[in-house]
Amino acid sequence: MAEKIGDRLTEQLCEAIASLKSQETVANFLEDVCTISEYKALAQRFEVARLLDEGVKYEDIVARTGASTATISRVKRCLVYGKDGYEAALANLKKKHHETRPPRVVRKAIFEKARAERRRELRENG
Repeated sequence: MAEKIGDRLTEQLCEAIASLKSQETVANFLEDVCTISEYKALAQRFEVARLLDEGVKYEDIVARTGASTATISRVKRCLVYGKDGYEAALANLKKKHHETRPPRVVRKAIFEKARAERRRELRENG
C-alpha cells in the first residue's frame, strides 16, 4: 500500500507556499527549505514535465536537461496518472506567457489520460 503523503505537516507546507505572493519570495523560501541539489532537482523535473507536455521525445529531453530516463518516466507517470499538479502549473505558466499547446500534443495527452483512467477502472473492477 502506498504511503499517504498528505498529513498535517505537508498541508502546512502547501499552505505556506500558497501564501507567498511573488516569484521572488517563493524562490527565497525554496532556497531556504531545500538543499541546492533538491532545488535543482525540482526545477529539472518541472522542465522535464514542460518538455513532455510539448511532446518532446525522451532522448531529446535527456540531452537538453541531463535528466535520467528513470526521472523522465516518473514525471511522465505523474502527468498521466497523477493529480494534475504539473498540468495546473504548466497551464498557469502558459496563460501568463500566452502560449498554447500544439493540437497534436493536446490530443495525445487526452488519449493517454483516458487510457490511464480505463486501466485504473479495469484494475479496480477486476
